[in-house]
Amino acid sequence: MISVGIWYFLIPHKILYVVVTVFLFTAGVIVSRDLTQEWGKDPHQIVIDEYSCFLVPLYFTPLKLVPLIITFLLFRLFDIVKPPPLKSLERVPGGWGVMLDDLGAAVYTAVVALVLFAIFRL
Repeated sequence: MISVGIWYFLIPHKILYVVVTVFLFTAGVIVSRDLTQEWGKDPHQIVIDEYSCFLVPLYFTPLKLVPLIITFLLFRLFDIVKPPPLKSLERVPGGWGVMLDDLGAAVYTAVVALVLFAIFRL
């Protein structure tokens, strides 16, 4: 997965990691805006939302396999289930709607993962 490669190689360079994350998110908004006009609302072909937003909780994830798996599973869970208010974020028009629900899932993931990492000392 692209996000894991970026995380693995760039996380030691925190500022560069953040710059790349913001760049990919911004590119995702623009690309998604253009593609939703052609393909419809949040088409499955667009994956930059998952790649860029998954970088957010990875920022807080230790460079170890178990925390990586936990972060991935939590992100997928929140992205699929879309607990409130994430589902409503999909209704935001254009590329923002495509990106914001995944960003919300990323924030939920980061919070839960940080709690789990602290409890289980990962």
